[in-house]
Amino acid sequence: MKLTDYFLPYQRRWILDDARMKLYAKSRRIGITYATSFRVNDKCLRRPGTVQWVTSRDEFTAREFITDYIAKWAAAANTVCRGLAGENATIVDPLHGIRAYTAEYGNGSRVISLSSTPEAFAGKGGDILIDEADLHKDSGKVIDMALPCTTWGGQLEMVSALSVDGSGESPFCRMLREAEHGANAMGWSVHRTSILDAVEDGFVERVNEMTGRALSREEWLKLMRAKCRTEDAWRTQYLIEAAEAGGALLDYGMIGACENDAADLEKALAEHPKAIRYAGYDVGRKKDVGVYFELTRIGDILWQSGYEVMENMPFRMQADALARRLDDARLERLCIDATGIGMMLAEEMQERHGKYRVESVTFTGPVKAALAMPVRAAFESRGIRILADDVLRHDLHKIVRSVTAAGNVRYDAGRDEYGHSDRFWALALAVHAAGRGNEAPCGIDPLPPPPHQRRMEERIFGW
Repeated sequence: MKLTDYFLPYQRRWILDDARMKLYAKSRRIGITYATSFRVNDKCLRRPGTVQWVTSRDEFTAREFITDYIAKWAAAANTVCRGLAGENATIVDPLHGIRAYTAEYGNGSRVISLSSTPEAFAGKGGDILIDEADLHKDSGKVIDMALPCTTWGGQLEMVSALSVDGSGESPFCRMLREAEHGANAMGWSVHRTSILDAVEDGFVERVNEMTGRALSREEWLKLMRAKCRTEDAWRTQYLIEAAEAGGALLDYGMIGACENDAADLEKALAEHPKAIRYAGYDVGRKKDVGVYFELTRIGDILWQSGYEVMENMPFRMQADALARRLDDARLERLCIDATGIGMMLAEEMQERHGKYRVESVTFTGPVKAALAMPVRAAFESRGIRILADDVLRHDLHKIVRSVTAAGNVRYDAGRDEYGHSDRFWALALAVHAAGRGNEAPCGIDPLPPPPHQRRMEERIFGW
């Protein structure tokens, strides 16, 4: 296959670049993973014994790299390769149940594709490809663990669009900034392709060939821009322009991508009536409202299954409402705000239902950060489904990440007629409840659960 006849110029430049350290900042959906997979297959064919590691943001994407991409190129090259249907899978992280999918070539080359797990790279060697590096749950650790793998001459390639919030302070963006505008001490070969660059290289014409349409470049760009709900989404996801500090933790585009109407939520819950539930309660009395938020895990997704706003409600009535919720055996864990006025309510709920089922969380700066980031990760990965609701959407969008003069990160929001982002913190507590049993932020040692409540404490959230 002649590259000049098939791939676009920006794809060809990436494929032909054999630099040891490669960094690619890209627009979404312009075919870079497609081109990268061609390069991986070609390298394995030309260099017998190649070991190529690929890490993706989730297990589905990791498997897809083998079954969709490598399988296509191996078939085109008419080469013998085992594992192309995803059947050659091994557990590489028993604690978290993470699997690697392996394609094995007849010449001894291998492609090992796995989801984001930093520990899997410990003691490994070979070439490393970090796909969508800025979208990994803990991208800094993934990068830190991948770098030593190249000590004996392996190649490291990092490819990514910007994270959904477009933060310029992520590890990927900081490395990109140093490589483009700093000393580039690591010697990165830098590639950058915005949607405008891709269009200039003939991307629209290629799309027209595949779809049978006849859009002009201007018409296609206008259509793509209209699909973005905010200017921030257009600039960060397609123009590769990092968002300024102080922006919303969850932009409207990110929230909207995870919204469903009530009928969809009810249908999903009805099909899984015994699914386990998790909840968070942000306590309020007069200035702020009390908010109960409940999530049900169905597969890898958390679905909103309960939502109640308790405005100016006496604490006794709040306690009774929570007790009724906890009478449902499907509700495995409730995390409750124990800050200030919430302390007494949290203590009462723990006395009634035990510290295993009710976790008391006191809000501090570090605790808020530990609660907020998993929420963002859930929305980034579309690992959550919530009701399309104007007030809820507005409340989730209000949380802003800022940095103080002392370098401390804060997550907060202004107060308005709807409260003080009480809905966001109730959701954050529910997401925490659905995580691993007793990890940060609260640090409380729960009592051992009674036998009839004992369940596996290590659960995979699927981010």
